[in-house]
Amino acid sequence: MIRVRPFRAWRPAPHTAHLVGSRSFLTYTPGELREKLAGNPYSFLHIVHADHDRVGLTRAEHFDGVRHKFEEFTHEGILLREERPAFYLYEQSCAAFTSMGLIGAVSVADYVEGRIKVHEQTLTAREAIFTEYLEHTGINAEPVLLAIPGPPVLEKHLHGLSVKPVLYDFCTTDRIRHRFWKIDEPAEIDALADHFRALDALYIADGHHRSASSARLAKASGAKGEDPKAWCLAYLVPHNQLHIFNFDRAVSGLNGHSPASFLEALGRTGTLTVLPDGPERCAPAGHVQVRTQSGWYRLELPKPMGTDVTEALDASVLSAAVLGPILGVMDLRTDPRIRFIPGTDPLAALDKLVDTGKADVAFNLCAIPFASLAAVADNLGLMPPKTTWVEPKLRSGLTIYSLEDN
Repeated sequence: MIRVRPFRAWRPAPHTAHLVGSRSFLTYTPGELREKLAGNPYSFLHIVHADHDRVGLTRAEHFDGVRHKFEEFTHEGILLREERPAFYLYEQSCAAFTSMGLIGAVSVADYVEGRIKVHEQTLTAREAIFTEYLEHTGINAEPVLLAIPGPPVLEKHLHGLSVKPVLYDFCTTDRIRHRFWKIDEPAEIDALADHFRALDALYIADGHHRSASSARLAKASGAKGEDPKAWCLAYLVPHNQLHIFNFDRAVSGLNGHSPASFLEALGRTGTLTVLPDGPERCAPAGHVQVRTQSGWYRLELPKPMGTDVTEALDASVLSAAVLGPILGVMDLRTDPRIRFIPGTDPLAALDKLVDTGKADVAFNLCAIPFASLAAVADNLGLMPPKTTWVEPKLRSGLTIYSLEDN
């Protein structure tokens, strides 16, 4: 049984929603961030990056500044509080994909007790930082992205709800359209909650650290039951509406190999085929495409030993057969020679890295299906770092969950 409930959101006034919502400030370059802050007084970046022009602040002081700026936005009427709890139907669409799901609060207990399943390892230091952020600010503005397994029953239900009057409808400069509907009728709320109560599990698609931090906060504060700290903001998406892309790898240095000896070493791990016409859109499962100074190749990876679903992933086999023994990359999290390129980027990005000398070799992997992600989580496995790039990527500040009252 999965527990999901509506909440009284803080959200932008309809005429400012397109100005308030922002990407994570970590995705902006310093120059882009300055431009956004200078040119848009409504941006949620002013809240999450409060005191950006001050130096020497402690983390706690910065987080207190976030809270102060949030209160400024509420006092000025940029952010409004719902009078009663609601779910939010949210659709994100662009040329490449469309996703529709439900924004609501999920029970931290379902995460702690293993019904909200994980496939990535979290870093304790990052958990602690975000927990401190939640404690000081009292708000959660970045939903965890959760995948809903099973047949498309909920998809049909959600599409039926989208005939309601739209709450927000706007496009952002990355050419993505955002549409929101408010679901606050008691019968509709009960029907949605009943659907989730019938589920055995949800799967984290993006937001492992946010989920873990919410659990830490609940434990530290003793929050249980209906206490708002015992719940976590989430965007729940039917798995068919989730779009999973690959993460490619690029490595600087060949670990003492010459270009020729490196190709010889690759050929000893599996069949290496020259691709004179360039890379394919996606190599077959069990293969990776390799870009070196001499061009593109397709490498057949060794067959994994045993039946472990995590070790059978192409990303795992590549690390075990090539990145570690041939290139000396033993820890994907800490080795400065490796970088990760999201599969939403064109393959020309790998060409550019190698041609400009920023990398000596790049590896293109295919995306894994949701079934593989779920199998890893069901078997309590942990994927290699940067195995999946998942869309949709959510904007911050459009539905804000209060940790103080509901």
